[in-house]
Amino acid sequence: MARRASTLLLGLLAAQGCTCGSKSSASRDDGVGAPTALASGATASPLSPPADTASFSAPIAAARLGGSDVVAGLVATAGVIRVMGMTGGTIAWTTDALRDVAWAPDAELRMQAAGAGIALLWRGPHGGKIGRTLVLLGPHGEAREQPVPVGSAFCATGAGVAWLDARTTGAAHVLARGWAEASPRPVAVVGSDRDPALVCGDHDVFVLGDGDDDLTAAAVRPGEPAARPAAVALRDADFGEDEEREHDAYTVGDDLGLVRVGASGAISLREIPQGAGPTPWRTLRHTIPADDDVVAVDGDADATVVVYTEDADAACPGAGATAESVHALRVVRKTGDESVLDLAPPDCDHAPGPFWIAASPSGPTTLAWVERRMRPSGASAPVTGAALRVLGPAGVQAKRLDQAADALVDAGCDERGCSLAALVRPRDGDGMQPGSIRVLAYP
Repeated sequence: MARRASTLLLGLLAAQGCTCGSKSSASRDDGVGAPTALASGATASPLSPPADTASFSAPIAAARLGGSDVVAGLVATAGVIRVMGMTGGTIAWTTDALRDVAWAPDAELRMQAAGAGIALLWRGPHGGKIGRTLVLLGPHGEAREQPVPVGSAFCATGAGVAWLDARTTGAAHVLARGWAEASPRPVAVVGSDRDPALVCGDHDVFVLGDGDDDLTAAAVRPGEPAARPAAVALRDADFGEDEEREHDAYTVGDDLGLVRVGASGAISLREIPQGAGPTPWRTLRHTIPADDDVVAVDGDADATVVVYTEDADAACPGAGATAESVHALRVVRKTGDESVLDLAPPDCDHAPGPFWIAASPSGPTTLAWVERRMRPSGASAPVTGAALRVLGPAGVQAKRLDQAADALVDAGCDERGCSLAALVRPRDGDGMQPGSIRVLAYP
């Protein structure tokens, strides 16, 4: 049976290619009006223009840290992952965090705040081998320790960092290091008969073990000696003949949330509050048809949100493309009230995705996604911008960030708001030259 456990809260993989290689709805009564471009005051300044900033190729990554923006990308000509910290649009520091790397079609770069510093994950060629490497940096780019080979997942929380060991056979070992500890230690094991995954909370890390008939979850806090006892988070037998289509995991603080979609399209929710057992399953009135795809799941103190796309084969006759409409199901946590939000109609010129759900501590929740040209050409950057849907008391406000780019990634949120980063081509560039990274704030 196919399963999927996602760390969707962290911001998902971005649409990126090698740099050496929307239309929107009119106003309608569902609360989604015609998207409006953000005012110029809502956009952060791009990087300062020294020549050495126009040196990046995809993949890129970005994060917010202590009032600053941190960006990273591959400098293919030097074989390094370069990281830059910016304050007020000005470069404050630069460091080459990882050397002896090379571009690959499926290379991936991820970044997130890690205590007072940054955790950076590179998946791609490093030292002549393909693998994943975790790099921990201090607040000014200083190395905290030597790069560490890791497995398929890592988490950085307020308490420390945890990751799956890099071994590829046998049981999966989880290593963790509290920020006050000098070195990591093993804290949990997932048996070889289960697929391991990590989901990151504010302080805790949830270790998931996906088996043939159930899913287990154990919480571990970096700095503590071992994981807490595992609980069965999902059991197939609880759903009778309705086999699982997929499931997703997310966190609200240090509580774990689960969303299960059955083969019938039925959606079920449950939570595992910190220090307590799982709540009963809540099956929703709304369903997700078999042809629709769940693309993002997250929650906050008020509600759980499930974003999904629907194919609209007839929307683009003769265009040779399949358009998708975008929707969200919002479930109020206390009352269980459900509402379906129509976020975007089918667009014959743009393909939506990747998607993410952004929530600033000082602002509203925003549903966002990258918009890519349906029929890209070498003369134009494949990404045209980002679609934003701001959830507010009056409904959904549609906005858009116009930014031609070869890559666009979520940079996360903090008390200042949220931001994304774009890999921008040089003037008259054709995608074969390195570009610069621009940070844009929203909503």
